[in-house]
Amino acid sequence: MDKENFSAAQRLRKSVHSLAKRILDLDIPTSKFHELAETIENSTEDLIGEKVPKWWSKDSGSGKFRSMSYRSRSLFQGELHLFSPELEWKEDTGPEGQPGYSFTVNLSELYEGPPLAVHGGFIAGLFDELLGAVQSLSSGGTGYTAKLNIKYRSFTPINSDLQFSGWLVESSGRRIKVKAQCLEGKRICSEANALFLRPRETQLGNNG
Repeated sequence: MDKENFSAAQRLRKSVHSLAKRILDLDIPTSKFHELAETIENSTEDLIGEKVPKWWSKDSGSGKFRSMSYRSRSLFQGELHLFSPELEWKEDTGPEGQPGYSFTVNLSELYEGPPLAVHGGFIAGLFDELLGAVQSLSSGGTGYTAKLNIKYRSFTPINSDLQFSGWLVESSGRRIKVKAQCLEGKRICSEANALFLRPRETQLGNNG
């Protein structure tokens, strides 16, 4: 998929988010819901294209292509996933210079839990997405999430710029330890630490 396609997909995602927010904000008549549903159903039937292999399938291509395919379809960042937010990624370092990544995101009321605050479950998902990327910086191959611990320090506001930062802590044998935090400005909203386990040799062929 080229940049032009991704740009068009991002436009579609923004349009869907705008529609979803309107539905949350307005008392819409039943007839309008039916009209919208019919429009979407008709547009869905008109979509054509070649079937794309799952990112984890053996015929999905090289490691780089598989990674791009995963990211573009992820619930938490994918341009092709209509319910994902838009993340701005960059390489980063931890407090002691450890390798890591960070991203900024502004989450609308579509992700609201408590009044004017982001749903804690979605925060957990964003941490898992971030730390899954961070653990790939370790040598020896990547793993699967085994533990994810989160400390919610304060409410995380919607419609505000947030920075999620994560870094590698330790990598030994099958175990990869990582940490992260979420900031609004200089205020810590939440912190996380996670353990990823590299699969055993007998598991490698069972999950893509």
